Amino acid sequence: MASRKGGPNRIEARDSANAYAAAEQARRGMRPEARRVLACGIAMLVLVLLAWILPTYMFEHSMMDFTPAVFFDATAYNLDGLASVLTGGGGWFEYRFMAVVVCAVSGAALGLTGSTYQGAFNNPLAAPKTLGVMAGGAVGALVFVLFLQGVGPQMPGSGEGVTLQQVGIWMASLSPFEWFWVRYGECLCSMAGCFLVVGVVIALTSAIGHGRMSNIIVIIFGQVFAGTVTAVISFCRWFFTRNGGIDMADQLREIENYTMVRTYYFHDLLIIVLPIAVCMVVVLLLRNRLTLLSFGSDEAAAMGVNVNRTRYLMIAICTVMTAIAISFCGHVAFLGFISAHLARRIVGPDFKYLLPASVFVGGGLLTLIQYLCQSGLPYTSPYSAGLTCSIVGAGLFLFVVLRQRGKGGTGDWR
Repeated sequence: MASRKGGPNRIEARDSANAYAAAEQARRGMRPEARRVLACGIAMLVLVLLAWILPTYMFEHSMMDFTPAVFFDATAYNLDGLASVLTGGGGWFEYRFMAVVVCAVSGAALGLTGSTYQGAFNNPLAAPKTLGVMAGGAVGALVFVLFLQGVGPQMPGSGEGVTLQQVGIWMASLSPFEWFWVRYGECLCSMAGCFLVVGVVIALTSAIGHGRMSNIIVIIFGQVFAGTVTAVISFCRWFFTRNGGIDMADQLREIENYTMVRTYYFHDLLIIVLPIAVCMVVVLLLRNRLTLLSFGSDEAAAMGVNVNRTRYLMIAICTVMTAIAISFCGHVAFLGFISAHLARRIVGPDFKYLLPASVFVGGGLLTLIQYLCQSGLPYTSPYSAGLTCSIVGAGLFLFVVLRQRGKGGTGDWR
């Protein structure tokens, strides 16, 4: 009986000790997770800055041609160009500046979607690729290349090698609708394909589950669609290669790879960055719901969370971010999955820190990979960034997992 009477006293003492420890930790400084998030953000900013100022294609030179003096001269030249862009200048440096910004924002969006999908479905396999979003973008791009590419105005002599000045004059002569279709036709088709495939996957899953969304069934259907679309694109490539359609085969090959080789303008920056930034803010504001969902559907429902509504909302927001990123920049199938797991290993499973860390890890990783592919490393090019992302991402993932083996598993999925 005495032990029972002392039970509440012991609980109160323990709560007081925990409160005192939390207050003491807050007094001493920020939590370790917050410091790691800050470190990830600083690392991303450093990588973006280096991608701006370091010379590209430097590994294509021989050791005799590319001396340290040449390296520092090229870096100083790029610094002057970056300063001119930040002070209102233009030219080639403006295009490079916008390309780096688009690359970082797209990687950040894909990293955030990876962690959000995994939290919404409480499944470590959930990612933009496994849920069929990437397959939907490929479907839309395939439809555009096969059926809609010849629709709309065509530039005279476009196959004979024209200058940027001629392209600018021709674009200025188009009506607003024609200009928008020429500039964004393929991107719009790719985005429409993303929403179409995701809608079909969710509808089929809800029909099978009688209104409830099963995370396993969603991933299975997404993988089925992804495999089917890959097979269709491969068949079309084989068909056009065999029948002499080399240009069409090259375009289909680009659909499967990360091909951020287009020229970006200020209006492109607005169309890409602003919607993604709004979606990121909404997801970060709803991170507490993801934390509750990570305990399981039944536990989250018992704590007052509408599980299906929250999942639908997260899928819609993440589909918007993924659709914009892959439509304007290309398909980086592995980035969302790898960035989410790397961020989880760095800061742990708390979504208060995991989501911002995923943003920084994804943006920094894609910026690094894009620069490596532009630096002239053997067997790399801007067209091979998707393949390089899979190789580098898998290596980093294995390194982090093996390094934390036997440490108790910070960020382990239980």
